[in-house]
Amino acid sequence: MRVYPLILILLLMGCTSDRLSMEPSGDKIPADAAAALNEAPEWELFSLNPCIEEDPDDASRFHGWKILGSTQITDTTTRQKLMQSLEESVAANPGIVAACFSPRHGLRVKYKDQQHDFVICFECYHAIWYTDDQRREGFNPTDAPTDAFNHVLKTAEVPLPEPPAI
Repeated sequence: MRVYPLILILLLMGCTSDRLSMEPSGDKIPADAAAALNEAPEWELFSLNPCIEEDPDDASRFHGWKILGSTQITDTTTRQKLMQSLEESVAANPGIVAACFSPRHGLRVKYKDQQHDFVICFECYHAIWYTDDQRREGFNPTDAPTDAFNHVLKTAEVPLPEPPAI
C-alpha cells in the first residue's frame, strides 16, 4: 500500500514539471551561412516543386528538387528584407521542426569562391544548407517569410508551386 502514495507523488511531479516552452528560441542562422547571405552581391531565388524526386544527382534540379523557375536578386534592399525575415523567423521559432520536408524555395549565393545553397521548407520549419554541394548544418525558420519570398518570385513572373494542403 505504500507504493500508491509514491506513485501519486511521482505523477504529480510529472504534471508540474516544465512543459515544452513556446517562447522564441532566439536561435540564429549559422554564422558562415549568414555571412554568405549578407555579403553575397547577388542571390538566386528558386521556386521548387515539393514532390519527392527520384534523381537527386540530376544537374537540372536543385539538390534533387525540380526547379519551377528562378530569379536573380541584385537589389540590396530586397536581399536585406528577405534576410531580415529569415533571421527573425529563425529567432522566433520556439524549437519546432516538422517531420516532413517539402521545400518550395531555394537560394543560391556565391561568396568567397564558394557556392552556398539553401533548400528551404517554410511549411516544415527547416532549411538545409550546402557549401559546394556538401551538406552542412541547417537552421529552422518559421513559415513567416513565405509571403515575402513568394512576392519576389511572383514579381519576377516565376511560377509558384501549389501551396501546402491545410
